[in-house]
Amino acid sequence: MHSQEGSIKLVNNQDMMLEVDAGNTRIKWRLREPVGNGEWRTLAQDTVYALHKVPSVFINLGKQFESLPMHRVSRLLVSNVRGDGYRKVFTPFMIEKWHLQPEFASICTPQFGVSCGYPDPQRLGVDRWLAMLAAFREAGTRCHVVDCGTTVTFDTIDEEGKHQGGYILPGLHLMRETLVSRSKALAVEKKSWESTALGTDTAAAIHNGIFSMMLGFLRDRKRQDDEAGLNAVWFMSGGDSSLMISHLGWDCLHRPDLVLDGLEASMLLQQA
Repeated sequence: MHSQEGSIKLVNNQDMMLEVDAGNTRIKWRLREPVGNGEWRTLAQDTVYALHKVPSVFINLGKQFESLPMHRVSRLLVSNVRGDGYRKVFTPFMIEKWHLQPEFASICTPQFGVSCGYPDPQRLGVDRWLAMLAAFREAGTRCHVVDCGTTVTFDTIDEEGKHQGGYILPGLHLMRETLVSRSKALAVEKKSWESTALGTDTAAAIHNGIFSMMLGFLRDRKRQDDEAGLNAVWFMSGGDSSLMISHLGWDCLHRPDLVLDGLEASMLLQQA
């Protein structure tokens, strides 16, 4: 593992940072405080589920933020994949209520030794980019970055920090919702994701089939690495990451805050 580069830029040692990961279906945030020697600790964190772009999203965020020492927050860092509409509402919301100007992350390649594999880097989701930055800064070698959320994203970075490309798949719940919405006969009750056995009723057949497909995809990627003699560090994040890790047969690093870690590094650390 290689060490982190650079140094934190602070106005004073009492500054706090509020970091926000605005994803497609949930908005995740954490409040960070410096503890010295360039180290930070998380004081609070939470999530707002935001399937639709409605005012209640900001009402719920506001309620969560009101319990924080917002007067001590000097920087507001944001990863946003919800589009310009979210940016245009979130920015005045934070300025008017807490006098904080959001700083939105963008893709700057190369950064921290990582170069984007897309011909047009701006077409890559900034959350995927930030997760890759955090993963490679920790591993310093070939790695796979898997985010198991509403969609499942899979990105590979080689030993030299070059992004090789990736995959985007529907997540477990999205696959289920898509399938059951197509036919009343498939509108079964929700079950837990725990088995890949043959289903003996429609609900089990649906859930076990979907779960088997997702695990099969990840196992196939591992098999290809093994056959090519490639060793990679696996990073897993997203709401279903713990579940997936528990059913995989190899070591994975569980990093639920990978996007926020990359956001912090990208916005606050300077190359040595």
